[in-house]
Amino acid sequence: MRKFLSIVLTVFALVGFAQSVLLNDVDVAVKLAKIEQKKLAIVFTTPTCPYCVKLKNETLTDRTVKELIRANFIFVEAMYDTNGSTEAFGQKMSYAQLFNYFNVSGVPTVWFFSSEATPLVYLPGYAPASTFAQILRYVYQEIKEDFSQYAKKKDNFVGERKLLRVTKEEADFVLQNDPNALLAASIVEKPDVFKVYVTNDEKIANKLIELGVFRVLLVTD
Repeated sequence: MRKFLSIVLTVFALVGFAQSVLLNDVDVAVKLAKIEQKKLAIVFTTPTCPYCVKLKNETLTDRTVKELIRANFIFVEAMYDTNGSTEAFGQKMSYAQLFNYFNVSGVPTVWFFSSEATPLVYLPGYAPASTFAQILRYVYQEIKEDFSQYAKKKDNFVGERKLLRVTKEEADFVLQNDPNALLAASIVEKPDVFKVYVTNDEKIANKLIELGVFRVLLVTD
């Protein structure tokens, strides 16, 4: 396995992760990230890890964190003591084997990936919401500056708007598997800009982008 950069942080505040932004099927998450052109994040946990609970129940319920995730990421939980398995990384592995594959020795650990499931960077341990939001901005924008220096600066990045052309099969997959996705059959005057809108009408798609929606999927077949 290649050696990847580890973001090492010392943090003392509380943090959490909302269930609404956390999927539980790695293969589904990998496919969604590719279709929606979002970064992928795998959250490695165990059932008895208190800081995993804090991460899920406190940091990921923070409004800013949730908005950054909904606009830019697909998050999925890989819990060690489950029967889950994945074929997303070239071989079939249980989630327990996935821990070994990515050298996860402590939990929680969050591995970040490109939209093509290429590993980028990982965060070992728990982080408070304010720090976690900075990490999300840092990772999504693929900033090369050292994180400790970047963290001293103000960054108001929220997300990147993208109008993506997809097949009907891809659109159906998103609507069936992404709880953040909605079908737009008519103009939405006040859209939730953090949702993923799916439409087969180019005028509706362009209007949604104009209104600030970060991901719009236009069905082209």
